[in-house]
Amino acid sequence: MFLFQHPALLLILTTTLFETLTYLDLSTLQLLNGNRATDLDFLLLTLTISAYGLGACVPLYLYLVGHFKKVVSLKLKAYQYVFAMGLNILFIGLLKYTVDRPRPFVTHDTIEQIAEASSPSFPSGHTAYAFTAAIMLVLMFRHPLLRGLLLTWALLVAYSRLALGVHYPSDVLGSMLLGSAAAFLSTYAFRKHREQFFALLKRSRNLRIMR
Repeated sequence: MFLFQHPALLLILTTTLFETLTYLDLSTLQLLNGNRATDLDFLLLTLTISAYGLGACVPLYLYLVGHFKKVVSLKLKAYQYVFAMGLNILFIGLLKYTVDRPRPFVTHDTIEQIAEASSPSFPSGHTAYAFTAAIMLVLMFRHPLLRGLLLTWALLVAYSRLALGVHYPSDVLGSMLLGSAAAFLSTYAFRKHREQFFALLKRSRNLRIMR
């Protein structure tokens, strides 16, 4: 209440906080980009590409296994995964060109660009895809080792975007939340209307429902 009664003080505090966060954003990126092990650049590029590769392969795999083994719940998981990715694409598309944040290597000559990047910086599409995929599969399957590997992979993809110099830490953190939100929203929608989706997917009496 005191701050709202003194707008000048509120403005000073807000400006100081913004400048501090901006400084931390850039300095953290400079640290990760400038001190990376350059011999591992190929591995970082492979990690960053895997975000899109997994996004394309997983739903196809789930659907085909569900189809040939006649397990309708796996086919439902494939649709649920695709729906989450659709939400993710929508969120990214809206934010990319609304925020229109320049890439760090464009604004700061201290940042070395390793990967190709032309669209606006916020949010990180690769990171959002990785977290949508990882959180989606963590919610679908309960295997502890699988969950650990998926979350580790998603974090490594996020790190790769920073080490490669194509995103700020704030881009990556925002994308983690964005991708996770898409996964949780999709899971909520499909669980709420589970029986309706099963009814739509069950094409014959021979389909075995594994819940």
